[in-house]
Amino acid sequence: MKRNRLAICDSEQEYAYRLMDALSQRADFPFEILTFTSAETLYESLRERPVQVLLIARPDFREEMKDWPASKIILLWEQEEPFPAGMAGIGKYSGVSRIQKKIMETAAENGNLPPPVRTDHPIQFWGMYTPLHRCLQTTLAFVTGQILARNHKVLYLNLECYSGLEQILSRSFEADFSELLYHLTETPEEILKRLCRMTENVNGMDVAPPAFSGFDVLKMNQQEWMWLLEALGASRYEYVILDLSDGVQGIFEILRRCSRIFTIIREDAFSEAKLTQYEELLRKTDYEDVLQKTKKCMLPAFTKLPRDLNHLDGCEMTRFAEKMLQAQEAGEV
Repeated sequence: MKRNRLAICDSEQEYAYRLMDALSQRADFPFEILTFTSAETLYESLRERPVQVLLIARPDFREEMKDWPASKIILLWEQEEPFPAGMAGIGKYSGVSRIQKKIMETAAENGNLPPPVRTDHPIQFWGMYTPLHRCLQTTLAFVTGQILARNHKVLYLNLECYSGLEQILSRSFEADFSELLYHLTETPEEILKRLCRMTENVNGMDVAPPAFSGFDVLKMNQQEWMWLLEALGASRYEYVILDLSDGVQGIFEILRRCSRIFTIIREDAFSEAKLTQYEELLRKTDYEDVLQKTKKCMLPAFTKLPRDLNHLDGCEMTRFAEKMLQAQEAGEV
């Protein structure tokens, strides 16, 4: 399928080409990018090759451009000001991820977003779950996802009641997972479009902003979870990291759908008792296959943990996760 076209127009030449380079380096950006530094050359090109989205600097925009062959126009502004009616806009010096997200949202609203493309490999769900608490599960999940994202398309889903990811990542999410949950009755294609519009990229890994109210996640029933996993199975992702927590309905069935499960363990008596009860429950409810796919992880005593989840390269946790994944690939227990 031929990709849609995006035109960037900014008389500030250096900015226009730097933005083009940044967007074109994103493998999941489904647009052919055309770049212009003058309205005249833009118009001549559009007469021959209409575009689905025109991203243009506010000072270069003229009212007659509304009639030019561009399905949607997004204005790049340097300071907030009133826009012409019906026009979209975003700060010119927003991060590339936010600009990409705005383009994707605008294209989707107009029905121009290409359908998600499946990869050549079947999707793998990796579950992160332990009955223990405050054991660095989210940090390990985040690190593991970013390592996989070096060579694969990865989505991270945090299903805790209180993830705190906005503060930890120093980001403000415009939407969250609850919005997706309210639309689970839609087709898989529509669900994936909504997911695409809300995801944030962190070091190559897509992150779906967690539900602000974790109670929305706890209210989801097992059938809804299976429908969501089925929809994700048709996405472009190769790996989905499920950072699971107690209270998720149908958690054993979700774990059964995972190809790999990572469970953090500890050696103290209370932790061992909790893990023993968890494993016995799996056996008594005929989920022994979950145990067979589980890798138990004994984390070392780290001398220093990463200061935030945006900067993980080279830290002790990253080195541990890299060795853990290498051992898994080698088939070690």
